[in-house]
Amino acid sequence: MKVVSKTLIAAMGVCLAGPLLARTYVDYAPVTRVDRLLEVVEAPVATECWSEPRTELQPGAEYRRETIEPDRVNPDGSVTKVRRELIQKGLRTDVERVCQTKAESPETRVVGYNVVYRYRGAEFRDRLDHDPGSRVRIQVDDGYVAIAE
Repeated sequence: MKVVSKTLIAAMGVCLAGPLLARTYVDYAPVTRVDRLLEVVEAPVATECWSEPRTELQPGAEYRRETIEPDRVNPDGSVTKVRRELIQKGLRTDVERVCQTKAESPETRVVGYNVVYRYRGAEFRDRLDHDPGSRVRIQVDDGYVAIAE
């Protein structure tokens, strides 16, 4: 019975001491390297349009065009609309819509940081969304090391 009770006590001791040996704590580790992660963002594209006159030479052709000028105010206060009929021989003038696309130069922005830090002689790597500076706060959980930010 003595052997059974000693074995039972030893087994209970291991079960109770196990959680005490698996320690979780927070510490700080020096940062040895920080690399920025860059992303090229396409610049916005703007389209600019305008009207340009276009004249074509067509020998032997005759074109009639009626134009209405802006309202003209007479000295007595009345308004007159002016209509003109223009006959052109051999020339045809139209208005053409011209558009030009302008793109600005691409923009580069930082999307993250690859961080290398050293803890108890071992080197660890992680990715953060900000520059951590000269040291990082880490959490050690049963030998597993991770940034605790």
